[in-house]
Amino acid sequence: MDEREPRESTANPSEGKTSCIRARLDPLEPGWGRYDALVATWGARIDLTGARTARARAEILFADAVVLDDPALVPPGTRLIDVGAGVGAPTIPLLLARPDLSATLLEPRRRRVAFLRTAVGSLDLVGRCRVIEGRLEDAPIEGAPFDLALSRATFAPEEWLRRARALAPRAIAMVAGDPLPDGERLAERHYRTPYSGAPRALALYAL
Repeated sequence: MDEREPRESTANPSEGKTSCIRARLDPLEPGWGRYDALVATWGARIDLTGARTARARAEILFADAVVLDDPALVPPGTRLIDVGAGVGAPTIPLLLARPDLSATLLEPRRRRVAFLRTAVGSLDLVGRCRVIEGRLEDAPIEGAPFDLALSRATFAPEEWLRRARALAPRAIAMVAGDPLPDGERLAERHYRTPYSGAPRALALYAL
């Protein structure tokens, strides 16, 4: 009998998550393809994202949404708010993947607000997605309190969790290469973007 000690697995959980992301991006689901085309068309006229290639755009628009498409992070029936929604990612792709969800997109920049309203109408999300032109400081936000608050690259993660307390009992914090902030984490995911390999992490916090 072979009595050698079992070898520890060298598998990296983030590698499996990255493979799952890539599988959802190549090819894009039909609804996501329509959204991607809208971003590309508008991006040729105004500076919506820094992406200059289809792959870079896919990472910005969809990679985080694939990870968030998880009931452990976003439970069924969740009403969420996306603060500093920008081009609408990851929330619009998440809504397209999850018909049970509804969202409010809060964005201060008028050109992006115009894009978001066009996208919501074009993608048949009018009944589940509302766009508000404004800033978090313009409280109260119509619809609050929400079930969940998220924001990507608008505030420092610690500052975001502090601000999110006024919006929802739970919040998603997202980081790119930095440590996740301290707090009561209910779930967390670590992954890499599928083409550039950039490190990402996000966590669901109880506030």
